[in-house]
Amino acid sequence: MKQPRWCGMTAKTGTVLSGVFSIMATHLSLIFERKHLQDNNCTEHNLQDRSIKELLHQLILCRSYAIVLFLAVTTMLTSAFLLYSVYAQHYRGLMTYVLWIICETIADLVIKVLTNELSMGEMRYVRWSCWGCRACMQGFWMFFVVTYAQVTYKGQTQGYILAYNRRISMGNREAPRCKSKILSFVRHYSA
Repeated sequence: MKQPRWCGMTAKTGTVLSGVFSIMATHLSLIFERKHLQDNNCTEHNLQDRSIKELLHQLILCRSYAIVLFLAVTTMLTSAFLLYSVYAQHYRGLMTYVLWIICETIADLVIKVLTNELSMGEMRYVRWSCWGCRACMQGFWMFFVVTYAQVTYKGQTQGYILAYNRRISMGNREAPRCKSKILSFVRHYSA
């Protein structure tokens, strides 16, 4: 049976490319963000006069590179797990990837909003356009991942039913057609 194709790719091929894209895009964005987020000045000691909202904002600003680094490493590990899940045909791994990418994109958006004033005018535009392109591309690849997860899920549920039926038929001692041809061939020449 011929598999349906979208943009010239099957769902499995698109899912593999999704994992590769996520690893590469995460690595590139981590390199780009290191310059802008690592050199924050967090030496203020007047923490008692600030509200909780300002304290939270200051904490995220001071720890933004650590947060981005955590998100990036987790995204790379999740993408590697996606590639393994495609190989092993585990639909739960595929859906874990989808949920993580959604959470990571939202967290990255929050970091971009809160650290927006740290960037110069041109760099602010570059950071936002990179985030927008990455989010759009991840949305494009999610179609393939979700489609392949559905195919894998349907295949696994049908596979269990087929395996169960095979065990029953073996108990009846009825040989399948291909084995019966082989057996008749062997009987013909052994006599």
